[in-house]
Amino acid sequence: MTLRARHSLALAAALTVTAPALADQSYDEEAVSLVITRATRQAQDNCAKTRNAEGRLAGPWGTATVTLVLNHASGRVKDVFVDDAFDDTPTGRCIEGAYKLLIVPPWTGKDRTVERVVTLEKPPEADDEERAAQKKAGAKGKKK
Repeated sequence: MTLRARHSLALAAALTVTAPALADQSYDEEAVSLVITRATRQAQDNCAKTRNAEGRLAGPWGTATVTLVLNHASGRVKDVFVDDAFDDTPTGRCIEGAYKLLIVPPWTGKDRTVERVVTLEKPPEADDEERAAQKKAGAKGKKK
């Protein structure tokens, strides 16, 4: 099992809230909010520093709206959608991963859609990496 998989499993275990199965259980907005807020904090703390395949800070940075579809019967996340700017990027996948394995107390009724905003601040070291890459590219250009 990879380090990332172990981290995801540990995160899911830490963010799981369970409730006994009841015949008529209402949607517990407070418990759901608590679990999702923890995942949002996790995404904000970790995903801004996601690196791409070349090992450089990936970005994008800024504000992303995350939409979760929660299954009423199991309390599990059915789908996670992130803004187009983050879609199919290492950072977007990190954000999705922060929410995918969440479990909230199940309820009777229909599935719910919940939105959260994740704000990712550009790490200072990203500017350092960009300058170093530009300097390296400039040095290669001068050698020709």
